[in-house]
Amino acid sequence: MARRKVIRVEVSKRVLWIGAEAYPLQNIARATTIRIKPQRAKAVARFLKSLLVTGLLAVAALAVAQSGEVSGSDRELITQGVTVTASVLVAAFLLQLIVVLLTKTYYALVIETSGNPRTLLASVDRNEVHELVRDIMRAIDDPAFPGFVKQMTTYNIGSMRDFYNASGPGSVGRMGSDR
Repeated sequence: MARRKVIRVEVSKRVLWIGAEAYPLQNIARATTIRIKPQRAKAVARFLKSLLVTGLLAVAALAVAQSGEVSGSDRELITQGVTVTASVLVAAFLLQLIVVLLTKTYYALVIETSGNPRTLLASVDRNEVHELVRDIMRAIDDPAFPGFVKQMTTYNIGSMRDFYNASGPGSVGRMGSDR
């Protein structure tokens, strides 16, 4: 589960402040919102594949246990071991699936400066991030813009900079965009 915290977002004196980070408005070339959606379909497919492999291995192990080369007490021990192991694996796979299925979709603010694009904050409220992008662009466009101060809940969703690959071999540009 992503950690959340409330941060102050402010435009004052032609500077965008997000928490303790400052970005002069004249250095911002672009601001946008991207959608960071959990890969639920892949998680379901991975779960089903894991169930299939676990089932096949359990059936194979039980077939070996039922062969004539294993004595009665050993056969029972192997059967119990296979059952417990398969049950634990299925529970672990199910837990992984549930975590992905319950993960929220996040919307991130990304600004582009002369350097690399930076993801500055992530929210579960798409409209809140879209409004922030509009306010930032309004402040860039109008030097007389009075500025704004907002308290926003942001989520730490890991390395948010990984959503871009705009240069070099295999470049794919911006991924996960949702405007």
